[in-house]
Amino acid sequence: MESSGGKNSWKMFRGDSGRTGASYSSFLSKRPHLLWVIELGPLIASPVVDNDVLYASTITGRVFAIQISQRQIKWHSNIGSPIVSTPLIQDSVLVTATFDSWIRETKFLGKNLVLGLNANTGEQIWNFEIDGGAFSSPVISHEMVIIGTMNKGLHAIDKLGNSKWTFKTQGEVWSSPSSNDELIFVGSDDGYLYCLDSDGKLQWKTKLKGKIRSSSPCLSAEDNPKMIFIGTQNGAMYCLNQLDGSVRWEKQITKPISSSPATSKDKVFFAASDRKVYCFDCNTGMKAWEFMTGDRIWSSPAISVKDETLFFGSMDSHIYGLDIKTGNRNWEFPTMDMIDSSPCIANNMLFMGGRDGLLYAFGEHNKSPWM
Repeated sequence: MESSGGKNSWKMFRGDSGRTGASYSSFLSKRPHLLWVIELGPLIASPVVDNDVLYASTITGRVFAIQISQRQIKWHSNIGSPIVSTPLIQDSVLVTATFDSWIRETKFLGKNLVLGLNANTGEQIWNFEIDGGAFSSPVISHEMVIIGTMNKGLHAIDKLGNSKWTFKTQGEVWSSPSSNDELIFVGSDDGYLYCLDSDGKLQWKTKLKGKIRSSSPCLSAEDNPKMIFIGTQNGAMYCLNQLDGSVRWEKQITKPISSSPATSKDKVFFAASDRKVYCFDCNTGMKAWEFMTGDRIWSSPAISVKDETLFFGSMDSHIYGLDIKTGNRNWEFPTMDMIDSSPCIANNMLFMGGRDGLLYAFGEHNKSPWM
């Protein structure tokens, strides 16, 4: 799987192309301190980091590059159309995508684009027009950008912004595709989990119970056996085999699963609209623990592996840190609005965006810039 680039980077949604949601950045702290806050505009897309630069996209259609050590905006680009898809960084190119009709009954550009921006300057290098908005976050596979759209399809785009192939589904694709370097996996509103090869040819598809909305296929951290974890709007969490799409286990909970799972070692973690976060055993599907918040959880949990802590946001306007072994709450931080953006863990720091328009940076207390 394409990695996030080590402990100082988190270059795409969920940190890597397998969408594991796991970071090996060290000494983040089980109870991180707020180091700084910067106002950017309402954030649903998750931040991404490449070494000392953080990139964030807003519902107001702006893309920001922030020098982390200086806490300063390096550049910002006004795309002019809402962005809810998390960008990715590949070879000094920042790839982002628009959802022009995200704000009800409002049109901005009148079209939707996947854009390649110079990560150092913010200048546009290429753009690719897509039919339908992109909630799906792009992934890199075989040197191509793969992204789903509301127009019931998956697009593969080369490094120059040219179309390589399109794969059509029977439902909208909100889910963000994942890749194990060979195969590409994505869920659709039509209830199918699809597996494609690098040429966009169908290898298998498996019908699940309910729409696969914004839950993205999370690939197991261990190679033996190779598993996929994904949730549905019908409230089911599935574990399937990557090779043939056969279901290893299925567990039903009461409410939709809109967030993407995270996995480390032999455990899988996911959140649901029943206000709970769950930890299951990867192999058996047995529940290890659950934790309840004050509202639905759409944010996708991220794991600080070395701190053994699971971080996520809730629609109750709080950010949480849980002990991954017990599910006990280590830490909780109040924000001023709903959090449906997902965490980014890099540079020994935790970054979260909120609907309140703020980007929050957490870390060790003695690393505070003004100490």
